[in-house]
Amino acid sequence: MKPTLEFINHASVLISNENVSLLSDPWYQGDAFHKGWNLIHELTDDEITHLLNRVTHIWISHEHPDHFSISFFMKFQKVILKNNIEILFQKTSDKRVESFLTAKKFNLTILEPDTWLEIGHDFKILNFKDGFYDSGLAINTSGVSFLNLNDCEIKSSARCDEIFKITGKCDVLISQFSYAAWKGGKENISWRKKAAQEKLDTLQLQVKKFNPRYLIPFASFVSFSNERNFYLNDSSNTPMDVVEKFELIDDVKTIVMQPFDILDFNADIDNDNKNALDFWSEKYLNLEPKNKFEKKEIHELNEIFMQYKERIFNNNSKIFIKIARLFSPIPVFKPLNIYLDDIKSNIKFDIFSEKLELSHNSPDIEMSSESLYFIMQNTFGFDTLTVNGCFEERKNKGFSKMAKSLAIENLNNIGIKFNLYIILNFKLISLFLNRLKVASKKISDT
Repeated sequence: MKPTLEFINHASVLISNENVSLLSDPWYQGDAFHKGWNLIHELTDDEITHLLNRVTHIWISHEHPDHFSISFFMKFQKVILKNNIEILFQKTSDKRVESFLTAKKFNLTILEPDTWLEIGHDFKILNFKDGFYDSGLAINTSGVSFLNLNDCEIKSSARCDEIFKITGKCDVLISQFSYAAWKGGKENISWRKKAAQEKLDTLQLQVKKFNPRYLIPFASFVSFSNERNFYLNDSSNTPMDVVEKFELIDDVKTIVMQPFDILDFNADIDNDNKNALDFWSEKYLNLEPKNKFEKKEIHELNEIFMQYKERIFNNNSKIFIKIARLFSPIPVFKPLNIYLDDIKSNIKFDIFSEKLELSHNSPDIEMSSESLYFIMQNTFGFDTLTVNGCFEERKNKGFSKMAKSLAIENLNNIGIKFNLYIILNFKLISLFLNRLKVASKKISDT
């Protein structure tokens, strides 16, 4: 018997043979990225419970909340445990996801990178890492090969070749189809249009390199849903954009799916996408902002600022940070001027200050007081801000300056401490700086 692929939602698909039913990245309800994203379509509790009663394994690609949804695992913990569903996750340095799942008594298997593992009869998987956080999954079962790239940035010919050497052939390619982060602020529509086109071009390259029979666009069925970032939807790709991109390419069938659609590889597969396109088109037409932030007062910000500084200096060398600030050829940890527009306050953020102080200098960045609070409260706070895009540049290169001041915990979260041993992680530091350089160039070019 050939396997089936069932689309569930966003980045979640269920791939099954007679023995194994492997679910990917279950996020089905609620917001993500600090009130920044919502699903275009949510599932009901009954739908989710019914689904989990058919699942044997859950693979989590990476820790971003639209892939690893803590609320999902908390809400449906009893069902997952009752069904003894095995959770699969990549090996990481920080082990945060691993520690959470273990503490909650889930049946967890940590996957060795680039290694085939048989998780059931005639069902093999291979997990491979990409970038800072992401990972992808190759699946071979019952004569059909799947490649789930989700958010992986496999966007160059050389990188495609590297992955192909690890995973081998691919019958079904499952990949993200639209941009998923801040793209230069409200006035920078040209960058958003360019980013949308780049996503389609990346899909085209992936199809050329992996030569699948079927392309399933997914992992982009979300909206920027905050009153501050809703404008970011103005150039997002839709499933119809993907269909139009590939309609003249005969070598691949583009399959657009709505929740609980099933591809059965035991039968002829038709790529008549009308019903799914109609479903999603209606959802896109009804998008509207759902979330807004609450005000935080200066005394609240200062309380959390003290906790933030303590955390930074516990995890990194204070002396090394100060030396880098004074002598590094790349300006890092410089004072940052942030305008908190909801409380009409311009503050100076300086990690070596005793507290946040009002500033008379022109601001580098504008955001809400709750966004700044969230950054200081959570080790993943700055990473979240760059994804939800709930901020604006107020000065040329303001984003770059902010990243060089606030992104330290992005590095800490992947096991890089700011101390003398940082040179041992030169490759990842270079990747971070290169991404920052690319973003800065796109801002200045548009």
